[in-house]
Amino acid sequence: MEKKLFFSALMFFTLILISPIYGYTLSDTNFTVVTGSGGDITSLKLTGDTYPTEYVLNGSSQKTRIGQILFTYRLGNGTWTKAATSASSDAMTQEQDGKTITVTYQNSTASQGIKNFKLVETYSLNNGYLSWEMSITNTAEQDIEFGDIGFPLPFNQTWPGNEVIYETHCLKHSFVANNASYIYVLRPSGIGPFLLLTPDPATDAGLEYQDIGTYYIHSNRIKSTGRGYLPNTSLTLAPNQTKVYAFKFFKVASMDALKEKLYAENLIDFNVVPGMIVPTNMTAKFDLHTTNTIDSVTAQYPQETAIAPLGTTPADHKLYRVKFNRLGQNNITVYYAAGRKTVLQYWIIAPVDSAIQQHAAFMTEKQVSAPGKVYDKAFDDWNMDTKSTRNLWDGYWGWGDDWGYPHGEFLAEKNVYFPVASEVTALDHYLKTTIWDNLMDGHHTDFLIHDFIQDPPPNTQPVYRGYAYPHIYNTFFSMYKIAKLYPDLITYTQPRDTLLFRAGSIFKALYSSGVSYNWDTGLMGEQTNPEIIKALQDAGFASLASTLTSYMTRKYNNIKNTPYPYGSEYSFDNTGEEGCYTVAKMNNNTDIMQKVVNKSLACRGSAPVWYYYIDPTTTCGETWWNFQYTTALAGYCLDDWARNYSTTPEKDLRLAYATKIACIAYINSGQIDADPENIGASAWTYQAQLGTRAIGERAGLGDGNLHNGWWPLTGESDLGLFGALRIISADVSNDPVFGLLGYGCEVTENGTRYVIIPRDGLFKRLNMVSLKMSLVLEQDQYDSAVIGAAKEYIEFNLKNVKTTAHATKVSIKGLNPGTYHVMVDGVNADTFTASVDSVSDVVINLGTNALYNVRIQTATSAMGKNKRRFFSRRLIINRCGNGYMMRLLPFDPQAAPLLLRIFNSKGRLVTTLDDIKNGTFVWRPTGSRLPPGVYIARVTRHKEIAVTGQLLPVK
Repeated sequence: MEKKLFFSALMFFTLILISPIYGYTLSDTNFTVVTGSGGDITSLKLTGDTYPTEYVLNGSSQKTRIGQILFTYRLGNGTWTKAATSASSDAMTQEQDGKTITVTYQNSTASQGIKNFKLVETYSLNNGYLSWEMSITNTAEQDIEFGDIGFPLPFNQTWPGNEVIYETHCLKHSFVANNASYIYVLRPSGIGPFLLLTPDPATDAGLEYQDIGTYYIHSNRIKSTGRGYLPNTSLTLAPNQTKVYAFKFFKVASMDALKEKLYAENLIDFNVVPGMIVPTNMTAKFDLHTTNTIDSVTAQYPQETAIAPLGTTPADHKLYRVKFNRLGQNNITVYYAAGRKTVLQYWIIAPVDSAIQQHAAFMTEKQVSAPGKVYDKAFDDWNMDTKSTRNLWDGYWGWGDDWGYPHGEFLAEKNVYFPVASEVTALDHYLKTTIWDNLMDGHHTDFLIHDFIQDPPPNTQPVYRGYAYPHIYNTFFSMYKIAKLYPDLITYTQPRDTLLFRAGSIFKALYSSGVSYNWDTGLMGEQTNPEIIKALQDAGFASLASTLTSYMTRKYNNIKNTPYPYGSEYSFDNTGEEGCYTVAKMNNNTDIMQKVVNKSLACRGSAPVWYYYIDPTTTCGETWWNFQYTTALAGYCLDDWARNYSTTPEKDLRLAYATKIACIAYINSGQIDADPENIGASAWTYQAQLGTRAIGERAGLGDGNLHNGWWPLTGESDLGLFGALRIISADVSNDPVFGLLGYGCEVTENGTRYVIIPRDGLFKRLNMVSLKMSLVLEQDQYDSAVIGAAKEYIEFNLKNVKTTAHATKVSIKGLNPGTYHVMVDGVNADTFTASVDSVSDVVINLGTNALYNVRIQTATSAMGKNKRRFFSRRLIINRCGNGYMMRLLPFDPQAAPLLLRIFNSKGRLVTTLDDIKNGTFVWRPTGSRLPPGVYIARVTRHKEIAVTGQLLPVK
């Protein structure tokens, strides 16, 4: 008994002695927090969490911890001195009082210890949050200037080789933007709850600088590294003056809950469309959802930026429209609450179609010409440092893999949509010479792919790397589509069925013995697999199609039985998302599809800074390897889910659409490098961790000078551009915040119909997202469209890309069930029946005209309210003396007399032409003028109610 009492007493006094050394514990229904002997946080968990996730990194050899603070300061105008809490153990005391832990640093004798000022840190559990407060007092006899005040935030972003990382580890997303900054940390699976860190608006806390894992309240000294995005500040305190900064940690259940918390905490919840990377021909909008008064909104380049307020909704959504004309970084600074500010950082690019064509032409011009060499006709990496091709063909780490093969993959897919004879000829030579004759020499029966090309031959490089295969089979498949759609464009050296067979055979070889990363791994570019299988079936390759179908079934079963099937050659990665989603979709497994989408969104930033917004975080962390090709390739998953499966498609579309155009930022239209020799090149990746040099993981690949933050080599960028081409579209949404909204298009409402002008750059896909309705043109384009809100009417102006007589296919989904008439230039051309959830393929026979007007309507859909009759006509205007000669085509005498209303480019009525009795007439206006050209006009029968609509100029 005495021994027990002695032992108990010993333990009691031991605990008293040890507690100040090893720290304390705070716990409530939201958090369990442990501090260490240094006064920093050594453990942070969410109480009642779904999984036992440790949110802070806490290794024995770790040098930085949450709660440590770094200073650079000087007394008066003296020399700058560094100080850190981690160097001040001799001057640190720590104590706990209930729900508060207080750590004090003062009068350290260490070389970089805290002296001349006093620091008091407190961690306290309040009503629903963990408060972290820093109180700084000048204890010197003269002013003290803090050039830097920063703190590391080493969250548990480590990726050991097992699936448990999706339950026990986390990743971080940052918004460094002064007073409205925030950081959130969540599991890569996307399963909540998760952690949110915000400034306490009761103090002047905020973030203005990020350097890898360290965040700065003030950064006027570290800015010398040249790595900042925002203006830098310092803090000056007079003797005995104190400054307090505070931050709050919250436990939030979901991204919606995070946004609600920002609003509730008197910060700003941001919504942006179409994203933070915006072409000059698109209009952006942003929403400042806040209780605060907005004092002003200013542009970094006011002479090249137009900002207009759009009003405030009853729910405190303060809406703005902005149009940019300057390429590259563009900041919008918001001043609010009489002294606070925040910054939205945009990146502005050239119009999508011009950028894509610019890059394709550049690639074609730089195609390698080396007759007799194994790399003859290849498309090589371009180096913006040397302004030349990389020119490495000696095998391992040379031309091949993901940074060599995707060049042709992009160019082939581009020419499916924008065929250019010289580019298709270059592709034809590339597939015949570089790939088939040289890379695949000796593999014309087994269709295996070497990971790299090798000069001189024979090629002894491995064929095991499954990632290489889709790049090659997708290039063959895209070339097959080109040859099928444009058989007379060039003289092809390989028949189109041969191209298709080779694509399918390489697809099959991917699952051969000796090839890795196949049966259990999602690969880049696998979204084409179901299309290839169908094309093989349609072309008569039934046996090959059947084999590939069975392979996809086996792969699906492997993925279906894996809890987290997202890995690749790395334990944590984003490259597997696209392939997992594809096989799940082929098998109608929406549970797996939803998991992939949740995982993909968890890994992507959502704060309004362009280098993080919709940008996947990889094993490299948040500040390096920005805009990996997965941005667009796995963007296919987000886009498909938002349009076809989501219960909140309008909200989900905000992030999904940004994936479509983000990778166009790779293309240098002058915003990356102004040197004329580099215009049209593309950059491998962006590096948010700025500086002067790229941080490459292998010599010769990533290393080199940064060009406005971008790596100098083409690298894997064409893989992202291939993915972008696959999903670019114009999308229309009735957004719960912004109202009627066009992504990649301008949209107006005209009675019960929507008028759309595409700006997306492809002009082939139109998605009416809220209506669950879509329109896809196989080979031609449209320059305007009118869609009935009741899903009973479609009208569009079809641009004849081919310019020769041909049959074009238009695929339509979402029309109301029923029988529809197809009218081409007012003439009934066809009839088809639409059914629920089916795609109607409408074939339209075209002549040689550049433009055709197509209407798809039911027998009664032309009769609207008041029995109005609509007619769409081409109006050709030429000058004629002091007036205009006008031709209305086609002209139907049975429809005369007609009333025609003409509007100017701003949609304002110019004039009304009445009593038109023939198709050619002269107009002598007394007011506004219209330039000569071809227009689409809306006309009605005389003396009936006229349709008010825009006059749509043909481009």
